Amino acid sequence: MAGGIIIFMSTSRALHGVIGAGGFAHGPIWTLPIAGGASAEHPSPRLDTAQADALAALAQARAQLEALAAGRRGAGDELAAEIFASQALMAADPTLIAAVQGAAEAGRTAVEALYFAGEEQAAIFAAIPDEYLAARAADVRDVAGRAVRIITGATTPLPTAPSILVADDLPPSIGAEIPRELLLGIALRGGSRTAHAVILARAAGIPCIVATAGLAIDGSLDGTPAALDGASGTLHLSPNATTIERLRAEAGEAQASATRRAGLRGAPCVLKSGERVHLLANIGSADDAVRAVAVGAEGVGLLRTEFLLLERSTPPSEAEQVTAFRAIFAALGAERPLTLRLADIGGDKEVPYLRIPHEANPFLGVRGYRLAMLSGRADLRALFASQISAGLLAAAAAKARLRVMAPMVAVRAEVDDLLALVATVRADLAQRGAAGDAAAAAAATYALHLGVMIEVPAAALTVATLARGLDFVSIGTNDLTQYVMAADRVNPALAPLQDATAPGVVALLKAIVAGAAEAGVEVGVCGELAGSAVGAKLLTDLGIRELSMDPAVIDEVREALIGA
Repeated sequence: MAGGIIIFMSTSRALHGVIGAGGFAHGPIWTLPIAGGASAEHPSPRLDTAQADALAALAQARAQLEALAAGRRGAGDELAAEIFASQALMAADPTLIAAVQGAAEAGRTAVEALYFAGEEQAAIFAAIPDEYLAARAADVRDVAGRAVRIITGATTPLPTAPSILVADDLPPSIGAEIPRELLLGIALRGGSRTAHAVILARAAGIPCIVATAGLAIDGSLDGTPAALDGASGTLHLSPNATTIERLRAEAGEAQASATRRAGLRGAPCVLKSGERVHLLANIGSADDAVRAVAVGAEGVGLLRTEFLLLERSTPPSEAEQVTAFRAIFAALGAERPLTLRLADIGGDKEVPYLRIPHEANPFLGVRGYRLAMLSGRADLRALFASQISAGLLAAAAAKARLRVMAPMVAVRAEVDDLLALVATVRADLAQRGAAGDAAAAAAATYALHLGVMIEVPAAALTVATLARGLDFVSIGTNDLTQYVMAADRVNPALAPLQDATAPGVVALLKAIVAGAAEAGVEVGVCGELAGSAVGAKLLTDLGIRELSMDPAVIDEVREALIGA
C-alpha cells in the first residue's frame, strides 16, 4: 500500500506455440501426469516372466485398440476409427515385439522392456525429417504406454473439471478417452500439427497448440486460469477480462469464417478467368484419406508410402500393401485418383532392415528412385516393383484411378528405368494371370498414369525431354527450394532461405511449367507451397491447375482461389 492506494501486480503472460487447431477455450489448466518411464515398477517384477507378461500386455493393448476402433466406426467417426486401427497394427508389429523380447532378455522387467522398446521404435520415427512421419512417434509411445498401464493396473488420468490440458505430448488414445466435456483445449510443449492427437482435436473442434515455448509440464500450472487462442497459437496465463473478451470475439469471427469456407466444399474451384483448379490432398494413411474426403478433396496428389515400410523388421509383402491401398481406395471412392509416391527413403530416413549405408550428406545421396537402380541391390529394386504391382492389384480390384510417381528423379536415364520397371511388373502380373491368377490378369493391363516428382534443379530445367513418355509431373517445392537455395531444410538456422517464393525458385517453377507444356504432360504441385493462400495464388498465376496439400488447409486455399 502507498498513499492509501493498493497496487495489484499483474501475473498475466502469454506463451507462444504452433497452431494445431483453431478456436478459443477459457478455463483452468490441468497437467496430464507424466507416464512412468524405465523406473516404473511392476507390482510383481518377476524377471522370469517379463517377456511373457510384456507380450501378453501388448496383445491386450491391441484388443483394446481394436475395440476403440470398432466403437468409433459404429458411431460414424471413421477418422478416429482408422487411427486406432493403425495403432492396433502397431501393437502387433514384429519389430516392436522383437524389441520388447530383446529388452526382456537383457534382464529388464516387463514394464521396463515395454518402455525401452517403445522409446527405441519411437526414436526411429522422430529422426525422420518429414513432419508427418516423425509425428508417428507419439503413436508408438501410446501403444507401449497402454501396455504398461495394463500391467501396472493404472487407469487413464482424467481432469476433475472442464480444463485446458497441458502436456509434453498427448497420446492419441488418451486424448480420445478423456470425455469431451472435460477437454476444453490442448497446449503441448512438444508435439506436431500432424500428430494424430492434434488431427483428432481438430476434427472434434477442440482448440490446440503444439511446440509451446516455455510451457511447464510439472504440474505447477495446475488450476491457473488460462485462455487458449488456437488461431494465433497462444496460451494466455491468468488473462484479464478484456483479453478474454477480445479473444472470444476473435474466435467467433474465425468460426464464422471456417463455417463459410466449409460451405464451399463440393463447389468447383474456378478462377476469375474461368479456368478450373483441382485441389487434392497429401496423405499418409487411410485415416488421412477420410479427412481428405470430408473437406472436399478431389483426390490424393501424394500418398507417402513410407508408412508401410517403417516400424517393422522386414519389407511389407505385396499382399500387405494391397490391403493398405485398398483401404485408401475404399475411403476415396472410385472417382477420386490416388497418386502413389514410390518409397522416398534414403540416408535421411532410417529403415534399418533395408541396410542403406549412412551418408555424410543424405539429401545429396542415394535416396528416392536412385535406390531402385543401385547396383547389386536386387532387394531394393524388388521393393519398388512390389509397390507398383500392389498399386495395380488394389486399383484393379477397386476399379479405381491410380497414378504412380517416382521421387528424386534428375536425369532421363532414371525415367527410362522407371518405364522399364513398370513394363517388367506388368509382364510378371500377366505371367501370374496366365497361371490362373485372375486378379493378377486384371492388374496386368489396368490403366496407370505414370509420373515423376520434380525436386532437383537439373530435372526442372529439362522437363521437356525428361517427361516424354510420362503422363504427369508433380513439383515437390520443399526439396526443390532446398536445392535451389543450397539450404538444408531441416536446419533452423537456414529457415529464412527456405522461401519457395524466392526469385530463383519461381524462375525454375516457370521453367517446369513451360517444359511440361512442351512435353504434353500435366503438371501439379504437392509441396507445402500449394498449402497456403499466397502460394496457391502464385502457382495458379504460373498456370498450374493441380494443387495437393494437407487436408487441413484445403478449405482456406479453395476460398482464396475461387474468383481470384
